[in-house]
Amino acid sequence: MPQGGWVRRPRPLPSELADVGAFSALRARELGVTPGRLRGGDLETPRRGIRHRVGAPPTVVELIAAMGERMPQHHCLSHASAALLKGVPLPLAIEQDARVHVSVLGEGAMPRGRGVVGHRIDPARAVVIDAGGIRVTDAATTWCQLATVLGLDDLVAAGDVIVTGGASVGGRRGAASVTALAAAVDRHRGSPGASLLREALPLVRYGPLWRRESLVRLRLVRAGLPEPRLNFRVRECETDGRHTVVDLAYPAYRVAIEYEGDHHRSPAPFRRDLRRIERLHDAGWIVIRATADDVPDDPNAPAAVAFAKRVAARLAARGWSPA
Repeated sequence: MPQGGWVRRPRPLPSELADVGAFSALRARELGVTPGRLRGGDLETPRRGIRHRVGAPPTVVELIAAMGERMPQHHCLSHASAALLKGVPLPLAIEQDARVHVSVLGEGAMPRGRGVVGHRIDPARAVVIDAGGIRVTDAATTWCQLATVLGLDDLVAAGDVIVTGGASVGGRRGAASVTALAAAVDRHRGSPGASLLREALPLVRYGPLWRRESLVRLRLVRAGLPEPRLNFRVRECETDGRHTVVDLAYPAYRVAIEYEGDHHRSPAPFRRDLRRIERLHDAGWIVIRATADDVPDDPNAPAAVAFAKRVAARLAARGWSPA
């Protein structure tokens, strides 16, 4: 300890590392950070070659990105790790799994290490891209890889978000088109999960922004209801140039379904939702509000069955009848 009893404060890290939850020692050294600074008491080492600030553990996605920075050139992020890095929604158990999936194309040593799940992938089937300096399987390849760990509905939900992108009304393009998914499925014939991919592909739709929106759609159709429109723009409710969009809709019956996720709870979105739903009611629409309780992971759970019956009752009240 220096004289006088004071403790020397660690030298600040470069600004490029200021707002990241985790970073690789390799990147830090490229930015001029010394090995001694990387051993500083304010940094922890959750994995070999990875650092994060003491008391600020990284998210799974931040850890994946940091691992991607230190991979050899012949390795790439893949499977669930590639999906999470791209913002593809997955079941909670997979999203919280801190293991990082790393693949080698063709021959070569299998990726190994603490917290690493290694894979060997066929170069004829996989497409690898550079995403901000990180080698990762492209969205269509990643979707095909997910068929080994997801069930049908979650695989479709992942495909929905991949083709939709950030916003289905005036938003950015999706990471892959349905045509690109189809080409990837064709390349993966004979691979694990190939039959599930063929079943899921025709069910993928453009429009859903959230996993549970996709699950609602699939379950309603499976219950014998018509397929709803997705992120439907209700033009007669628009004022001052503002779009009025509902998550799922039956325009012929003026029935809308809104999924109330946690993103609706903050004050501003909550107020906007109230005004939007009031406009829908004024225009003669029935709005059914769903929460996670109505869309449990188990499609046969009583709550899931009850929700489908509730939607069917609202449609029947507007003149729909089963075929």
